[in-house]
Amino acid sequence: MAYDWRKEEYEVTRPGRTRIDYRQEIGRAHVPIGVERGFTVVDAERAETLRAWVSALIPAAGERPAAEEVGAAEYIDATVFLTPRLRGVLLDAVDAVDRIASEMVGERFAVTGPAEQEAVLRAFEANDPLDAFPMVRDLTYEAYYAHPRVLEVLERETGWRYEIAISGGELEPLDEHLLARMREVPARYRKV
Repeated sequence: MAYDWRKEEYEVTRPGRTRIDYRQEIGRAHVPIGVERGFTVVDAERAETLRAWVSALIPAAGERPAAEEVGAAEYIDATVFLTPRLRGVLLDAVDAVDRIASEMVGERFAVTGPAEQEAVLRAFEANDPLDAFPMVRDLTYEAYYAHPRVLEVLERETGWRYEIAISGGELEPLDEHLLARMREVPARYRKV
């Protein structure tokens, strides 16, 4: 219908302050992980804030890189580029994080320290009407924990191999003698 202006679907790039279920939107977009890319949706200043945001969510620890180092911010940008309804959500969120940082600390989010960044993100999450915080968090985790560099570190640290989760592993052959007793039990069903 040409004039079907449902509340949830009214605005395409700026959501008009209505909540959009980001999970449904990003489910339609496939963005490869671990690919070098730049920013398309956010400008340079917002990109700096988004990089700091993802690194505040997953900072570097030991051999593990920070989320910024594996391109999590660029991954979020690429995903939002493919889901136009979420572009405004991301842009508003990045602007809000910078605004809160200016109000709380007096500086842009990207130049504040880890403790200040945590406080700013907690304040933003508490008053996030559009679910932008969980969107950025979930996409950050997705980009980070599926990145080949992080998976290699996890394998070295824990021995867990992600290939097995996808392809499976070898099972020991079944000992047929274990089934002997069950073969002798009468059927507990009737044919209909």
